[in-house]
Amino acid sequence: MLSRRRCPFCRRWFDPHPRLKQRQKTCGQRDCRCRQKRKSNEQWRRENPVYGTRFDYRRRYRQQHPDYVQRNAAFVRKWRQRLRSAPVSSTSRDLRVTIESEKTSLRIAHVSSTSRDIFVTLDTS
Repeated sequence: MLSRRRCPFCRRWFDPHPRLKQRQKTCGQRDCRCRQKRKSNEQWRRENPVYGTRFDYRRRYRQQHPDYVQRNAAFVRKWRQRLRSAPVSSTSRDLRVTIESEKTSLRIAHVSSTSRDIFVTLDTS
């Protein structure tokens, strides 16, 4: 059995998972795992300074491949247009009505199938 360890971030004692053996560095809480990952990434970047970042790679790729930029822009436009024209589900979270007063009742008159608009008719009787 592995001996108990102290988490380097929150300082709590924990029992390492048997399958991870000596590789488990933290207690496993989300915050501690995130801090360990950040520390590991910083160390890797210090050891590999010439590797570059994804941002640089993408920027250079787009500069060298203008036809890709045009194709991607057309694809995104078409995707957004198709998303806008998709019918709205009757169970969509977008279809939410709040009644503020007991004297006023709201009735949904029409739901457009091609947009996210809701037309509301007020009955004040």
